[in-house]
Amino acid sequence: MNTAPLQGVKVIDFTEVQSGPSCTQMLAWLGAEVIKIERPGVGDATRKELQFDPDEPSYYFLQLNSDKKSLALDAKTPDGKEILTRLIKECDIFVENLHPGAMDKLGFSWEAVHALNPRCIYGNIKGFHLSSKYKKLKAY
Repeated sequence: MNTAPLQGVKVIDFTEVQSGPSCTQMLAWLGAEVIKIERPGVGDATRKELQFDPDEPSYYFLQLNSDKKSLALDAKTPDGKEILTRLIKECDIFVENLHPGAMDKLGFSWEAVHALNPRCIYGNIKGFHLSSKYKKLKAY
């Protein structure tokens, strides 16, 4: 019998590199079903970090993304938007850590996600607080 505390919780992981993937990694370790979204043909930048063998996945990527499912999806295309919309409608948590304004531009701001799924927890991880003069800067 699985007694993981987050068993049955579905997480959409729209994160890259360090802060977002480590956050969603903990959710996966606690039993959540985590679906990592990656850009087709590119993937998370950490796929190429600490890659000691070009035929094997990066240890750094594996460390931050074990126990997750993976989906290559271009959220800029109509098909990608449709698939992401369906995933959001059935998820419990949506986490993103893209640069400031990126999710708004894609059409998946907090307001848009909340309209699709009012019970969804929307987590956004940024380098600086929204009141900071540095809020528009990209940061990991």
